[in-house]
Amino acid sequence: MADTDADGGTAVLAGHADRTGRRLDRARRIVLSLSTTTPLFCVFTAVVGATNLMAPNEATRTFASRGPFPQDVALSAVGVLCSVLVAYLSMRVIRTRIDRPSATLRRDVALSYLGLLVTVGLLGPNPATLSVPQFWAASVAVTGRIRDKAGYAALMLAAGVAPILVTMWGSPASAMGTVAAWLVFFHLIVFLVMLFSNVAIIVLWDVVTEAHAARDAQARLAVTEERLRFARDMHDLLGHSLSALAVKSELAARLVEADPRSAGREMSAVQHLARDALREVRTAVSGYRDVNLAAEAEGVRAVLAAAGVRCTVTGAETDVPAEQRSLASWVVREGTTNVLRHSCAKRCAVTLRRDSDSLVAEVFDDGTQEDGDGAPFGNGLSGLAERVASAGGALTAGPASGGEGFLLRAVLPLPAATRGGGEVAEPPPGRDPGPTPGRKDVPA
Repeated sequence: MADTDADGGTAVLAGHADRTGRRLDRARRIVLSLSTTTPLFCVFTAVVGATNLMAPNEATRTFASRGPFPQDVALSAVGVLCSVLVAYLSMRVIRTRIDRPSATLRRDVALSYLGLLVTVGLLGPNPATLSVPQFWAASVAVTGRIRDKAGYAALMLAAGVAPILVTMWGSPASAMGTVAAWLVFFHLIVFLVMLFSNVAIIVLWDVVTEAHAARDAQARLAVTEERLRFARDMHDLLGHSLSALAVKSELAARLVEADPRSAGREMSAVQHLARDALREVRTAVSGYRDVNLAAEAEGVRAVLAAAGVRCTVTGAETDVPAEQRSLASWVVREGTTNVLRHSCAKRCAVTLRRDSDSLVAEVFDDGTQEDGDGAPFGNGLSGLAERVASAGGALTAGPASGGEGFLLRAVLPLPAATRGGGEVAEPPPGRDPGPTPGRKDVPA
């Protein structure tokens, strides 16, 4: 029984882990998509600059377009291709930050900056192209310490201001200084805004992953504490008995030749001690195996809540014999496993009620089963149906009334000595307490 209980708990936890893993993977993809939009603007602004759409005068036309045809087209194409390389390497840098450190980080940053220099060298001083350094810096600066971020900002200013200063070469120094100061101010403002946006998204992802890791660590710690408690109890339980057995057996060994009758009495005492120790171990293990239905229901509620499913439990304190309590616990576990693995439910209701001669356990969810027809799936329900049938009960599983949601119900007979006087728990709103002609219950 302990092995099957462990298997059932493992199945529920495994289903929750699978669902959590899928949600984390989906969140990671969203974070990557949002973060990699910044590098994509490197390509967009380079294309706009190559077409000279934002060149109000000859001085702001790209360097590549000032050559003869077809050389100007070829150089412009090279500039755009280099911007694609910048975007790709910047995406690699961001992915390194999200998925943890990589040995190629510095190489990717260096190559992306070389591509940036070629891009602004060919497509500058067009105003659109001068935005490429801002997007590059906002992408790569999500990695490294403050000193690294300051270095990336300095490289950005060098790549963004130099084309304008080359174009203005020969102008008064005051004019060049004024233009350079405005460009530095503008570049820094845009850079900081985009950097903070990217960092906020990635920091949020860090918080999610750290919370997930902390939850796993807490679960492992709880298991370890339970094992230590069990080991401590077994040590306290068997320590005295085994010590007494050792002393009695040693005494019998010494008396076996000198006083065989006394040795026989000592061996009889050893037998009684061994039987008592075995009985105590069985009693202790039975206590561990005994199912606390209220605690089981509360655990199910916590697991479903962690998976984003709102769960209500009714009748968990119903007083029933140990065998029916164990079977009802299995019904709750299997129903929870189905909700986690095969349903897209948002709400789940667990109902336990005791009639005059039976215990009814139900697990209802408002989701749609993945196989679509509501038929039983896997081996879980089949094994559970056999176990319920061996106890004289019946298990049904199928669409709830009206075809909305899925219902798992087990009817377990109560021993004759415990019948009558059971308190009946009200079923969840919107569902009748028993089978009706309109309900499409499918035998498991």
